[in-house]
Amino acid sequence: MKNRLQVPLHIKILGLVGTLLLLVISLITFMVGYMESKEDVANAESLAMQTAKTISYMPGVQDAFRTGATLEEMKQLTEQIREEAGASVITIFDRSGGIIGRAQDETVPIEKDATASDEELYKAVVFGSSYVIKTGSREEGILKGVAPVTIDYRKYKKVEGIVTVDFPMKGIYNEILADISKIVLAAGVVFLMGIAGSFLLAKSIRKDTLGLEPFEISSLYRERNAVLQSVKEGIVAIDHQGIITTMNVSAKDLLDIRREEVIEKNIIDVLPSEELIDMIQSPTKIINRELEYKDKIIIVNTRPITENGRKTGTVASFRDKTEIKKMVDALSEVRQYSEDLRAQAHEFTGTLYVILGFIQLGKTNEAIELIQQEANLQEQVTEMFFSQIRDEKVQAILLGKFAKASEKKIRFTVDGESSLAPLPEHVPLSPLIVILGNLINNAFDAVSDCTDPKVSFFVTDLGNDIIFEIADNGKGLDKNTESRIFLRGYSKKGANRGYGLANVKEEVHSLNGAIEVNSSPGNGTVFTVILPKQIQDMNKMIGG
Repeated sequence: MKNRLQVPLHIKILGLVGTLLLLVISLITFMVGYMESKEDVANAESLAMQTAKTISYMPGVQDAFRTGATLEEMKQLTEQIREEAGASVITIFDRSGGIIGRAQDETVPIEKDATASDEELYKAVVFGSSYVIKTGSREEGILKGVAPVTIDYRKYKKVEGIVTVDFPMKGIYNEILADISKIVLAAGVVFLMGIAGSFLLAKSIRKDTLGLEPFEISSLYRERNAVLQSVKEGIVAIDHQGIITTMNVSAKDLLDIRREEVIEKNIIDVLPSEELIDMIQSPTKIINRELEYKDKIIIVNTRPITENGRKTGTVASFRDKTEIKKMVDALSEVRQYSEDLRAQAHEFTGTLYVILGFIQLGKTNEAIELIQQEANLQEQVTEMFFSQIRDEKVQAILLGKFAKASEKKIRFTVDGESSLAPLPEHVPLSPLIVILGNLINNAFDAVSDCTDPKVSFFVTDLGNDIIFEIADNGKGLDKNTESRIFLRGYSKKGANRGYGLANVKEEVHSLNGAIEVNSSPGNGTVFTVILPKQIQDMNKMIGG
């Protein structure tokens, strides 16, 4: 329901721009029209008064008053001036207000007995003033310019009459209306151009936003931030100038960046590794490349962002190889436990079927004897584990291997001299599974072709170290093979093998331990793993 009430962006832009244009253009039109009307009225007043003054100073008018010219003679004199000025009526009055000359537009009714009013006479005759007055109603009013006719008699000057020039207000208003119509027309054109421009602007913005509305963009932005901040993989995005546009929390933690604000900063100023910067700014994509960064191994993936064949930025992702390794170890742990449990279940299932067969055949004694043998065996194994090997993690691993060895018909024994207290906290289960699981499985593979396959396990924690020893009576290793067995990918068992012993060596070294191998052709192989009970501070060791 909320989305239905959202107004599309182009409608918002058109409505906003249209409203602003309408308000601004209306205000400007009103102001310009008002000033234009004032100017037209002022021009008309100035024209009326100047025309009246001009006529009053004309020599012909001056002489007419001196000689007493007739009405017809004065009319001919002023008619031409009236037409040029566009006035409706030009009237010349004597001092007493009588008409002695008139030039009148034919469309205006002639007032034969009209005389000048006291208002027209007073200021002009008494004070010799020139002025403008308005008479009549608004539509039928007259704008009248009044000027005195002053005769110079040398010894003195005397106002002998007045000149009035009439302009109908209707004509002035028509002129004002014509000017305002032009202004309104121009404003209308500007308004239409503004609407067209706003339409093009809305279309351009919609293209830039891929047709998404603002509320959709904000929703996507919030979702993007939530996704970026929730993923465990580090993500960094830069533009074509190397400016950081996105960096999630995982990237800060993985790259050990302590700065609070990194957005809009150049990546060169944020990352200390030139090799990592070169990888991020690479013009080609990078897939699963390992990089040593601040005592960590990280896996880097980058992908350039291109638009119209031009690089506009890069998105880089980072993963901690340690985390991936832990995940692989966890999967290996689950797989080994699954295999060991399957072997144990298979072994017990076979034994149960034999017991069931004895019972069905009525051979109860044989069934009881087999049950006692299995019980004694389990008791011996359990007694050994609980009395000599007291670490539950090692117990669990060995119990699974016993079942697997029984399934493969391999004699797997634990040396009676073995002893192990609970392991220290710095030796977790995951490395133990990798170390012991791989070494025992390799020993099982080594004796698979023997007529009497034997694998023995020995452990002791006397002294400062924990020592594990796995021995087999297999074919043994030559010197060339012995020197290469810990190399990653080296194996004589086929393709996609050769990672077990390499992982064992890595785990041993991660626990500050050591691994040794003693083998010769035909005499079997012995692997010895030495793990310190306490991890010493490397700085103290170096300082010592």
